[in-house]
Amino acid sequence: MSINRPLLILGILLAVIGAGAIFVLNTLLAPPPALILAAREDIPAGTLLDELPEAVLVTLPVQLGREARPLLRSLMQPEDLAAMRAAGGVLIQDVFQFEPILLSSVVSAGNPAAVRVGRLGIDDPGLIVVVVSAPDAIPDSLTVGDRVDLAVAVDLIRDPVAPEGQEPAPAAPGGRLPLGAVSASPQELLQDLAEAAGAEVVFPGQTPTPTLTPTPTATGAPALREPLAKVLVHGARVVRVLRDRSVTAFSPGGETALALGDILALEVVIPRDAFEMVAMASRAGALRVGLLSPLVEASTSKPTLGASLQDFLDIFYADREAMAPTPTATLTASPTPTPSGPPPGPTGTAAASPTPEG
Repeated sequence: MSINRPLLILGILLAVIGAGAIFVLNTLLAPPPALILAAREDIPAGTLLDELPEAVLVTLPVQLGREARPLLRSLMQPEDLAAMRAAGGVLIQDVFQFEPILLSSVVSAGNPAAVRVGRLGIDDPGLIVVVVSAPDAIPDSLTVGDRVDLAVAVDLIRDPVAPEGQEPAPAAPGGRLPLGAVSASPQELLQDLAEAAGAEVVFPGQTPTPTLTPTPTATGAPALREPLAKVLVHGARVVRVLRDRSVTAFSPGGETALALGDILALEVVIPRDAFEMVAMASRAGALRVGLLSPLVEASTSKPTLGASLQDFLDIFYADREAMAPTPTATLTASPTPTPSGPPPGPTGTAAASPTPEG
């Protein structure tokens, strides 16, 4: 059996060229290797990233396929370390030798994983994340990282009343309950009767009740009329925007457009001391969200005077008085008074009076 050597050589060359072409194409089309950070030695929790020596970390290239590349979202990369160091990041979990450093082990305002896990971005123990659910009072252009003011508007303040169907018990003189409303001892009953009559009974071994001096009531306080409004939190940072389902639309020309759904709620970072007020406002009033300019500083928590209906009326009438035209004075002509006395003579001189005869 004879072998066609030229044909065999040509086949081998084609196989080698094909394998080389496949290798080159894979090299050119494959994504570049990603760089992740790992620990050369154990790093305890509580370590500040800006105090972490470079010698403790090692940079490792990792080649991941397209399906596995989403895993990089959970691993720390060199650019993540730089951002979290600048923001004062701190480790909250121990990192052992030769382990890759996870983003979930660092708390920092610059942690990219804070978009998915809000607690990783709270680097101040005095801050908390709350949900603001007011779809009709949230600007639709809000995005993660924006800063907002939270204000509450109260339409009506109701005074406490007795339960339905129950009449409040009338108070006896001195503010005490009626005698039949409680079970009291004979001494207490006698003391109640004496106080109702304007007297005081002191039993042996009992200290006389001191007379309370009424606290003077402050006068001159501004009148407040409902509705009321007040800014509760200044410059709260938005860490998550919860939207309704987004819709992808296709045009006849083949172009696609993503229509974002309506905002349902926000997750914002507020001072822990303001949590009770925000919770009360979201339940008893109407919470409003105001989008701030990017030029506003983060720490702009200044108290405000608030606003009431009386404030609106004061401004309304003040503007009307300031813009009203000034009334013009009208001059009325007065008649010229006629001189009294005898009429003038023919020559225009006054006639002489006759001299009486002696």
